[in-house]
Amino acid sequence: MIVKSTICAWGLALWTLLACAGEPVPAFLFGQNIEHTRGAVEGGLSAQLVRNRKFAGKPSPTGVAAGWRGYGARPVFDLLHNRGYTRHAAASRMFRQNEISSQFVSSLDAADEAGVCQDGLALRGGVPHTFKAVVRTPNVEEVTFAVRVTANGAVIAARTFTVCSQHEQDWKTLTFDFTPAKNLRAELAVGVKGMRCGVIGVVSVLPGDHFHGMRRDVIENLRAIGTSIVRWPGGNFAGEYRWRDGYIPDRDARAPLQSYTEIETQTYSYGYDQNDLSPDDILALCDELGAEPFFTINAVWDTPEDSAEWVRRCRGRVKHWSLGNEMGYAHMEGPQGPDAYARMVRPHAEAMLKVDPTLRLTASGKYPGGGQAWIDGAGVPLADIAPRVSYHQYVNPGYFDFTSPARTAAFFARVDDCANRLLGSLRRFRGTLPSSLSISLDEWNLWYPWYRADGIAEGLFTAKMLHALMREWRTLGLEYVCYFQAVNETAIRVEPFASHLTSVGEAMRLMRGHVGGIPVTGLNPCESLFVTDAADGSRYATGYNFSPTEPLAVTIPAGGRTQMLSGELLTPTGLTTGCHYRQGTLAAPLQADAIRFALPPASLLAVRLK
Repeated sequence: MIVKSTICAWGLALWTLLACAGEPVPAFLFGQNIEHTRGAVEGGLSAQLVRNRKFAGKPSPTGVAAGWRGYGARPVFDLLHNRGYTRHAAASRMFRQNEISSQFVSSLDAADEAGVCQDGLALRGGVPHTFKAVVRTPNVEEVTFAVRVTANGAVIAARTFTVCSQHEQDWKTLTFDFTPAKNLRAELAVGVKGMRCGVIGVVSVLPGDHFHGMRRDVIENLRAIGTSIVRWPGGNFAGEYRWRDGYIPDRDARAPLQSYTEIETQTYSYGYDQNDLSPDDILALCDELGAEPFFTINAVWDTPEDSAEWVRRCRGRVKHWSLGNEMGYAHMEGPQGPDAYARMVRPHAEAMLKVDPTLRLTASGKYPGGGQAWIDGAGVPLADIAPRVSYHQYVNPGYFDFTSPARTAAFFARVDDCANRLLGSLRRFRGTLPSSLSISLDEWNLWYPWYRADGIAEGLFTAKMLHALMREWRTLGLEYVCYFQAVNETAIRVEPFASHLTSVGEAMRLMRGHVGGIPVTGLNPCESLFVTDAADGSRYATGYNFSPTEPLAVTIPAGGRTQMLSGELLTPTGLTTGCHYRQGTLAAPLQADAIRFALPPASLLAVRLK
């Protein structure tokens, strides 16, 4: 049974004739957060293969750093607290006990070797890899350091180095290149030979084709989903980021950043970020993607002069700035009330605007939880310098139950309703704001998709949201839109040797085809279909069917176009979490100035006509 039609037959001619003479679909609707949470950067965007490579945090009972294990017959391990190779920028407040550390290794057997190792390194065949370590000797004596890369008992690469440090800060760099013949999951071991002591400050293994320390395949997937804005450092990570540390030229010398107040930050990397991606690296990523950088200051830790200096350091390349993240909530440091927040950030904004009057500033705040008090106490008073307010919204579909077709359908209906609830909340928020304030919807998503496997329902949620945002962005007063977040959480799944788009990513990839197109108006009673006309004369249509059981009748008017240039039909491999879309081609001819067909259950569609 076909449950409904996207357009009535008597209105088809009218819709075909009418095209919106208004504004094109803006690219900013496809912004993305790149926040150092969970596996989004380490194990995701980052190309670095070594975990906890700077030996951050408290050691295990054996003295070995998190993420590593010891080897050797009679080894002695310890973490050298506060005497490590990595260092903070001057006057940094980001000092934590045991944060700046190095791994001490001692072998008590003249015929043995002792050290630390970790397995699971994903080495790609045919790609050169560079090993690097920064080491020293605690005594003025020669020490032999041994490095081995093995897989399935076979040695892939091995080197020994003789080192003699003259004083505590006399660090030596060990490096060599190797190229695996095929894809391998390998083990890396670094240690000292004979009855000697050594200190390992930093270890690195990077593939030679990385881009500023980032994986090129992940970057290509960010490009595929139309990433137009990169919001960084967040998000909650902005509350613990030290921008001056990011300008230490050598990424190996930057101290790790510890999760401060928010337990979700760096939870999959032992509570620390290795501080490998700098502001300049993020700007390089934006240049590569053709995206606009959207940076967030830390007004709690930094002074107004610090924030102004960061603007200078960006050399005019960053025009979009947020005055903090989610201020007023308990998980962020700083003022818990709107008046105190406004007083705190105004000097920062004024100092930043003196450096560059063209900056576009966004006020943070307790939106939506703070209600009218935050709008009146922070949003409106800051409107003269930050005429836009940040709005974050997540909606929870509740429990997952796929144990019967009826319960599966009920779950899809709940996810469908989540989009209705989020859009309703956003519309109500618009109604509470004066017309002088626009909205930065810089975090939106379902709740907790990063803690579980996503599935087809999340992709349909994303498609529905993007359709609505493309229709309503002007009436909602949106100026920025950033999804939270793509990499290794919902849109792009990062595997050891490759990455791929999930159902969420596929929905974004299809919807981005509307950017720059003029929405076709007229009789369009179904939200499941969105149509735009491009400057080259082509017509682009996307559709989705939220029903997991029933097909959906679709009619796409051609508007005088006679050829279907492309037609993608994505159908689900299953309906439970962990399922994705299979690629297919739409098999429906263009007849009588329209394409008519039945969109299968839980599927996505994209058609271009010329």
